[in-house]
Amino acid sequence: MNWLFKLDNVWKGLIIGLIFPAIVYFFIWMFTQHQLSFPVRFTKYLIGGQLLGSYIKGCGIGNLLLFYIGLQKKMDSFNKGIIISLLFYVALVAYVMYYIEPFEV
Repeated sequence: MNWLFKLDNVWKGLIIGLIFPAIVYFFIWMFTQHQLSFPVRFTKYLIGGQLLGSYIKGCGIGNLLLFYIGLQKKMDSFNKGIIISLLFYVALVAYVMYYIEPFEV
């Protein structure tokens, strides 16, 4: 359990919180649309179907698992980093939904 206490740092929580949804995004591609090349054609496919924002939201929900583990192990500094990374993902979702995905006509 000593390695868990080494993770109890805001910066480590932030880095892990930013990387974990990208890993989830990769696994979503691998298990659902592996016939498309990753990440270019898969991302273009999601933008064309106006699904990229929804997929990013789903990947960000993966951080809730990390947050829950941090709560169970009482790693408060780690959870602060996870919350900061979630704020980055909220900003990313807002940008994607309002500027990248085309508007419905």
